[in-house]
Amino acid sequence: MKSPDGRECSTFLQHRKIALTGRRTSTLYLLNPQERSVEQVEVDNCAITQGPRCDWLVRLADMLSQEEIYVELKGSDIHRAVVQLEATIDKLSADRACFRKRCFVVFTRNPMTGTDVQKYKVRFFSSFRAIFSLVKDKEEVPL
Repeated sequence: MKSPDGRECSTFLQHRKIALTGRRTSTLYLLNPQERSVEQVEVDNCAITQGPRCDWLVRLADMLSQEEIYVELKGSDIHRAVVQLEATIDKLSADRACFRKRCFVVFTRNPMTGTDVQKYKVRFFSSFRAIFSLVKDKEEVPL
């Protein structure tokens, strides 16, 4: 995937552990024990340069599954992360209806809890057929 100014934003990997890191030390690890080929897209200031956008998009498109994983690395502002994830899916999703989607908000400080998170889960599933999850900094998630 290329940026609006022509820079390459994608990296293709087959690592057992893929680190998605932010500028302020937040990290999400995607575990890939089968070393499947994945496309790691730098969204923020590369694939999308203006407007709300999340940090990373990881695409899986092999015989096992077709899936998009959207990641926003945040301190604790979940509301802003939701806006960024939704805007990114609208702009970059290969197929809003068919591709399986997972959306992760990685937090470093304790975020809000309660009914808001449940509402976001329902909203993401009904709008994008996506699973919405909050995860702690440095958490490991299987592909």
